[in-house]
Amino acid sequence: MIEFESHKPDVRLTPFIKSYFWCKDDNAPLVQRIVPNGEMGLCIYRRNCVRYSDVGEVTSCLSGQHIHYQDIISDGKVEIVGAHFTVLGAHLFFQLPMGDLYGQTINLDDLHDIGLVEVEEQITEASNTKTFWQLFDSFFLKRLEKSSIDVLNFKRLYRAIAYGKQHTFNAKIADIATEACLSQRHFSRIFSDVVGMPPKDYMRLQRYHKALYDLKAGNCSATEVAWNNDFSHLSADFKLISGLSPNQLLKDSTNDDDDVGWRL
Repeated sequence: MIEFESHKPDVRLTPFIKSYFWCKDDNAPLVQRIVPNGEMGLCIYRRNCVRYSDVGEVTSCLSGQHIHYQDIISDGKVEIVGAHFTVLGAHLFFQLPMGDLYGQTINLDDLHDIGLVEVEEQITEASNTKTFWQLFDSFFLKRLEKSSIDVLNFKRLYRAIAYGKQHTFNAKIADIATEACLSQRHFSRIFSDVVGMPPKDYMRLQRYHKALYDLKAGNCSATEVAWNNDFSHLSADFKLISGLSPNQLLKDSTNDDDDVGWRL
């Protein structure tokens, strides 16, 4: 039986953190596929360590942005506590450009972040979810106080991301940069530093998720998706991002409404 709880952070953190979550599963799949959704996450495993297909053994980690799926291998018993950041949120809490984490999942010990290791130890020893949420709030609020938010660029990127979502299948990076009132080169640099991946790859993820949502919700047929897009490119992106073809994904995928991420 899966036990799951999610919790909204302190209101001062909600522009930057979507939710905290706790999950315990004593009969977890030995292999679980995680599909990227364009948002970063912090994961603390309280019981046994797991193995990430592209990293190896992981006890607790900060997951950078990815353009391809990851397989997580466990022994069937998993307990995880985590924080799910907004698209623009994670960069405020960690002392490095988010672009440096692109394509990587980093063990917390390897970040050499004493405060992060301390909160990991406290959460590992805590006895209930209320304490998890309090520890996270305290940690992230302290980090927020020390962070300097570039309000202008934050607003520019927020507007650019909103524009990209409104024009998922036909927005060009030049158009999105214009919406942000930046040159394409300057926009791409800022976007990568803050979001953690190039804008081109971020839009590939958005097209993938929008197409999958439309197909599964019955908003359009596969023929309509093919007509409205370069279907050969979209099909290749399905394979890259999920490891499956569109037809396989429609048949096999589950948990499409997962609050934490997109799982298969």
